[in-house]
Order: sequence, then C-alpha cells, then structure tokens
Amino acid sequence: MGIAYLAGFLQARGHSVVQHYGHIEAVEYVLRRHGGEPVDKALATVRAPDATVLERHDARVLFERISAGIPSATEHFTVQRNNVICDSRLFKGDVGQILAAIDQRERHIFHDYFAEIELARIRAVAPDVVGISVADERQLVSACVLASLVREQLPRTRLLMGGNYWSRVTDAYRDPRFAVLFDHWDAIVYSEGFQPMADLVEGAHPATVPGVVRRDGDTVRLTPRTPAPVDYETLPTPVFDRGIRQWCPDFVPPLYTMSNCPMRCGFCSIAAGSDTFLHKPRVMSERRVAEHIAALGATRIDFVDEYLTIPRQLKIGRELARIGHRASWQCYLTASDQLLDPGRCQALAEAGCTAVQLGLESLDPATLRQEAKPWNHPANYGKILHNLYDAGIQVHVFIIVGVPGEPINRSLRWLSFLEEHGDHVLTIKSGRYRLTRRAPDELLATQHRLNGLQVIDGDTQPLNLNRDQFRYTTGGLSRKRVEAVRDLLEEACHRHWAYQITSSLPWWTNRGRYTLDELRTAAAHLRARRPAEPPVPAGHLKRSLSKVTSALHDELDLRMTLTSFEQARDTATRLRADDEQHAGAVS
Repeated sequence: MGIAYLAGFLQARGHSVVQHYGHIEAVEYVLRRHGGEPVDKALATVRAPDATVLERHDARVLFERISAGIPSATEHFTVQRNNVICDSRLFKGDVGQILAAIDQRERHIFHDYFAEIELARIRAVAPDVVGISVADERQLVSACVLASLVREQLPRTRLLMGGNYWSRVTDAYRDPRFAVLFDHWDAIVYSEGFQPMADLVEGAHPATVPGVVRRDGDTVRLTPRTPAPVDYETLPTPVFDRGIRQWCPDFVPPLYTMSNCPMRCGFCSIAAGSDTFLHKPRVMSERRVAEHIAALGATRIDFVDEYLTIPRQLKIGRELARIGHRASWQCYLTASDQLLDPGRCQALAEAGCTAVQLGLESLDPATLRQEAKPWNHPANYGKILHNLYDAGIQVHVFIIVGVPGEPINRSLRWLSFLEEHGDHVLTIKSGRYRLTRRAPDELLATQHRLNGLQVIDGDTQPLNLNRDQFRYTTGGLSRKRVEAVRDLLEEACHRHWAYQITSSLPWWTNRGRYTLDELRTAAAHLRARRPAEPPVPAGHLKRSLSKVTSALHDELDLRMTLTSFEQARDTATRLRADDEQHAGAVS
C-alpha cells in the first residue's frame, strides 16, 4: 500500500518506478521448488474465479503439506490455515543476531530466490536507486539478506531501506553495532517516505533530508521528521504492480485515506510511521477517495486505515454513487454504540461496506478504560454483532488476553460470549497482550507508571517490535496463565462454524466475494466432504485447563478442577450470569 502511493508520488515527479512484491513471489518460488507441478496447479486454483470451495481447500492443504516438509535450519517456514509464517530461528531482536543472519545468508530460505530471480531482475533494470520496504519484523532478515546481495552485486547503486517497521525500533539505533548494518545500505527512511524518498532519489545527502537514519563515521544519526507533512489530498492515485497477483481471483487494492488513527489506544502503535502519529491525522476527502477507487478500476477495496468512521464510509458511498462507480469494501471500525441502530448498519451495507474488523479487546469496562477505549461498551457487543450480521456485513473480532491488571477469569468469560454470539461472527483473532514499542503503554511502562507490569532492565532485543522483556506484578497474572486462557480461546475458534471455511478462503480479499449465506452453505458443504480442522493438541489443552483452574482458585476462591473445554465454557457462562445478576441488582 505504501509502496503503491510512493510509486505514484515519484512518477508524478518524472521518475520511472519498477515495483516488485517479493513477499508473494518468494513464497511461491519456495513452494514450487519443493512441490513442483502440483503447486502450480494449486496456485492457479486459488486465483481461479470459478474454483470450488473443495478445490480451494485441497490447494491450501497441499501448501500446508509441502511447506511442512521443507527443511530449514534458519527459518520456521510454513503455510498454515490462512497464514504464511516465516519466523527466523536465528533472530529474536538483538542487533548482533541480525548481523549473524547476514553472515549466514546462504542458509536463508529465500536466498536462492533472491540470488536467482530478484538480483537478475534488478540488474536488468539497472536502477539508480533500489528501495526495500520492511513492514514487519518477520520481513527484516529477508530484507537484510536481499540488501546485502544487492550491495555486493551493484555497489554503486544507492540502496535505501524504508517501511513502517523502522519507525518503531528507534531505540536500536543507539546500539553501537547498528552502524555496521550501513555496510549493506546507504540510509533508512524511518518516517513517511513521500518527500524523503523523493529527495534521496534526486541526489540529496541523507544528512539534509528529514526523517532519515544514516551513518556518520561509527555513529548512527537521525534527522528530525519533516515539519511540513505531505497533504494526503494531494497524493496521486497509487500505482500497483499488476505483474504479481494476490492469492485471489480479482484485484483488490489496499487503500489508506488517513495518515494515522485519531484514537490513542494504549496498546497500539500501528501508525507510528506517520508524521502525525498520536496527533490529529491528515485526511483525504471522500470525493478524492472515490476518484482514486474509480481510477484504479477496482470494485472491491481493502481499506487499511486504522479506523474508518461510519460517517466517512457513508460519504464515500455517496461520492462513488455520484461518479457512477460501484464498489464494496472492508475496513477497521470501532464497536461504536451507533451500531446499536439496525438502520445505521443497513446504511453502511448499502453504501458499500461488506466487512468490518472490530477491536472488542476486553469484556471488562475497567480494562477498556485503562487502555483508552472507553467508547467500547461490552454490554452492547452482542447487539452490535447481531445488527451487523443482519445487514450482511462480515465481522472479524479482535480479543486481547493478558492486559496488565485484568484477571484470568475476566478473559475466560469470552468462551461464554463466543458460544452465545459466535453465530454473528465470521472470524476471531485472540492474541496475548504485547507491550508494543512506541505505544502509549510502553511510555508508561518505561516510566514505571503502568499498573500491573514491570519492564525488565536491559533491553537486549531492540529490533523486536514488541517489548517482550517484562513481567506481570499484580493479580497472580503470569505468562503461562495468559497463554493457557488463550489456548482455550483458540479451541473455541476451532469449534466455530466458520473456522474451516475461512481457513480455505483466506483473508477478506477472498471471503468478500461471497455473502454470509453463501459462506454458511459453503461451510456446510466443506464440513460434509472434508475432514475437520485439527483441534488444539490434547497436551496443550490439559496444561491450559490446569493453569486456568489454579487462576480461578486464586482470583475467585473457586474450589473446582477443570478437566474439559466444556467445563471451562460452562464455568464462563456461570460467571457471566453472575455478572448480569449483579448488574441488575445494582441498577
């Protein structure tokens, strides 16, 4: 998404830009090398508009089977359900580890792809500048390996690193070893890339360009962000590389229309790359958004703004209607009480919204207030999900367990909630709390002002996006107990009606081609003709039940032993019933 905007920005200044989405082609290269012709057929299936759900399921299972058999001493690489996982075995966030990974680059799972395909493509273009984007730390080792190869083969080509990742690991730049990485590239753009990249491409010295990290002798230096961020209304229509297609039958471009989120949730730093992070965002007009969509010729859009408000969506729908271009979209949305009005949900659907991602996060109002999400009212979640479902809008929900100060029994209540309201949810993401770098919570933690959590002295993993070196200090919370309740939530996901169908139709780009009724029919068809997805391993479940049992004893003095998922779910139901009874008595 950012590269596509940047390509348009640079082309508007007269530059020739060649894009390549190596994160897609590298995965396909590795699968083909180990799976041969069946992989080619399976890749054709996932992109075929008329492929059946059974064919898509079988293609996914083939990817899983082949990837599970790929030996790699340096990466854990696998296609798993609706994810492609590539986690380094060598790199856990230490600067020295990334240097070691570069030294052992021949062992990297994508090395041969880079050496045989990517380098040949770059040499053929003979560019003045090569830019490599890193959006996530799991791409970091791959990006560094590629950069080292490019620098070795094209030593006179200016090599720039960019992407959202670099804005969130600024502490790493103080590590004396970090300067060595500039042997492999010239500069890092750690802020928004529009103006800095243009200046660097046009020959400016990194020391004179805002938002840049550079080496000065043995010292790493940062220039401040630009005092005049780019106006989003002036951005040209993004230019996408159509040569490499998503794993989807049709072109579904990602689009962002706002520089950062107006909210300041305590746990989140997704928008840290923005020049206005934690301040008022710059917003593209709804008319301009509609014009971009029409110019792209897209009929489905993946809005990746952290928050696309209801009024804004309705205006985008009206602007699309005004210019005569019909399109639908998915977006991130808050669990706003506006959604308690069925008519509001129906209006969203009529405007073009067909899927939303809701950050429910917690069922505990105190936790939500702590994390700066006071607008979330858990008592209204069920009605909101019902209204969205009735309007035909697919819903993905986010759940966080292990928020500092939140007892395990509060997280356990999700088992009952999902049992009651899961029919109105399509996909569920339960994750454990991470102390995310540059999030408001991390600032509080480093100042020893985040109740229930203590940062461990000595940050040895500064290139890790999460500040995982912390410990819980209150309420009997521990990482093992948090992981235990998360495993129970994962089992609830496995039992959800849509788990198998959403495993075989990954991401909204594929699911958005179907209505909810069609997905239910396909789910039943798949369930009747293919084996069920495997449950959480029995050993994991047994340990989780034991940990949650002890937590309930410590927190609530409940003298019981949980021996099955059903018992845990029933206990959660009783706890929620007690909550409702207490709330009724208080009112």
